[in-house]
Amino acid sequence: MNKQQLKKTIRYANTKCEASGKKLTEKCQQVLEILLHARTPLSAYELTDQYNKVMDAPILAMSVYRILDVLESVDLVHRLKSENKFMACNHVDDACQHQLSMFLICSSCNKVVEMNDANHKVKVLFTQVELMGFTPSGSQLEISGLCCQCKPKPLKTN
Repeated sequence: MNKQQLKKTIRYANTKCEASGKKLTEKCQQVLEILLHARTPLSAYELTDQYNKVMDAPILAMSVYRILDVLESVDLVHRLKSENKFMACNHVDDACQHQLSMFLICSSCNKVVEMNDANHKVKVLFTQVELMGFTPSGSQLEISGLCCQCKPKPLKTN
């Protein structure tokens, strides 16, 4: 993410927080920036370590958890329940709708891809689940497997 994209994202995050009656504090912004630059999801303790490496005033993990709660409540951050890690939303712009989220998690390299449900297949799945009389407690789907870089390549036969 370049500096211009980062500035735009932070402006949007500020607007999103204010619209929800929350404030994007300096600490909150720094945690978000760490997540925006991270290549893989991070635990609260990993975030705490990274924050303390770049900031003069240290932060406690308990404070990072509170910040993550705020960021998650305004749909800027996702918590991957299966991993107990956090990642910045890949769709941090005005077009993002967080009704349903789907994540593909590589069990080898820990790369996570947030999928957009543009064709509403996940929404249809959740509708079917509700028709069966089951009420989901969350609106995200996590699928573990191997990404295309980690998946074994088929052997070529002559």
